[in-house]
Amino acid sequence: MYKNCSKSLATHAAEVFHTMTGHKPSKVEILTTSTNETEHHFTIGERVEFQGKDRKGLNVKGFFICAFETMDAALRFSQDISTYLGLTTSNTKGEADNYIGEFLNVVIGLTCSAWADHGLRVDFNPPEKLQEHSIDKAPLSGHFFQVIIEASSFYKTTLFLHFQPEST
Repeated sequence: MYKNCSKSLATHAAEVFHTMTGHKPSKVEILTTSTNETEHHFTIGERVEFQGKDRKGLNVKGFFICAFETMDAALRFSQDISTYLGLTTSNTKGEADNYIGEFLNVVIGLTCSAWADHGLRVDFNPPEKLQEHSIDKAPLSGHFFQVIIEASSFYKTTLFLHFQPEST
């Protein structure tokens, strides 16, 4: 179930990425573990926590993070989304946060429905802005995925996804 949920997130994120930026992803990859890394660093991102029940009735909580390794990539992303929305931007970090949030709002809406089809009904919390952050996978139990969406060598975002089902 969790692998299917990560695929749904990847599919919807890639579709929304393409629609809102105009850049068709050249690569969408789902990794269940990172090669030789237990820690991931990024410059800017937003974290969305969720909680709910799986199809067996067990409580599940978790989070996903939309992350950009460089501020330049986040600003390019926000510029493209502002163009899609017909808005002007001053290309600041604050605006990058806002446009990442808009991207996530659309992805969350589509993903919530798809996850329900897979038997996972969750509520999402509002996004939390992150700067100069790292994720240490070592203490995380449960299911951890990375969804990498790349439109070119310089234009990529990574979604980190973690599911923590309750023990039975």
